[in-house]
Amino acid sequence: MPAETPGLELLAHGFMRHALIACVAIGLAAPAVGTFVVQRRQSLIGDGLGHVAFAGVGLAVLVDVPVLAGAAILAVGAALLLPTLQRSGLTGDLALAIVFYGGIALGYVLLHRSGASVTSALGVLFGSPLTLSLGDALAIAGLAAAAVAIVAVAYRRLVAVTFDEQAARVAGVATQRLVRLLTVVVALVVIGGMYAIGILLVAGMMVVPVAAASQLTHSYRATLLGAAAVGGGSALLGLTAAYYADETPGAAIVLTAIACYVAAVGLRALRSRRQPGAA
Repeated sequence: MPAETPGLELLAHGFMRHALIACVAIGLAAPAVGTFVVQRRQSLIGDGLGHVAFAGVGLAVLVDVPVLAGAAILAVGAALLLPTLQRSGLTGDLALAIVFYGGIALGYVLLHRSGASVTSALGVLFGSPLTLSLGDALAIAGLAAAAVAIVAVAYRRLVAVTFDEQAARVAGVATQRLVRLLTVVVALVVIGGMYAIGILLVAGMMVVPVAAASQLTHSYRATLLGAAAVGGGSALLGLTAAYYADETPGAAIVLTAIACYVAAVGLRALRSRRQPGAA
């Protein structure tokens, strides 16, 4: 029998097809949402909500409910509460720090009380896309699609709030609702990326592809679309590399995105040197 085409060999396995669906979906959605987060100088918000989602994992294990449900309840709850904390006088970084450390501490305590060890939660901390069923993969893709759809529908208003929240408020835009909506969308991506890329790594996919795209684009829309392309491509290439090198998929995906950023910085520097008048 003829040998399988090397590039298509991984598609022969159902678990790889499921992983590709989930990881590429999150890879596309995370930077699309992250473009707004980065512009608002809240790059760590995904980390903060991810740690709250970890607390939700601990709660779910303790009370014996689906892990995804526990993570969703606490992450969305924190997303709704975070803008209120920031308006209460806490700076954005301080509010995120409270959420960040409170979430990881609470998650550890709840896991300990349940009798489980933190090592049992490695699948959600660093991702376990190769264990996903088709239903799991489609559910993750559905969350990613919902996040992208919300961004598409509210795009103009989100841009207005992102660049000048005060001016948007004066113009009659419901800025508080939009900020809360954006934070909830970040939570959706974190929940969806929990098993695909990992709670500790999915926030990187909201930031690194945006940083890469911003090196080569000259408009906000182009940066958003470019970041989504880098994120989706990094998920595809990183997962493929992980399959052949027998490495951790989530880590390989994020490292691929970082490699794209380094390449984009180099390409930008090369372009600058070729411009007329460059030293």
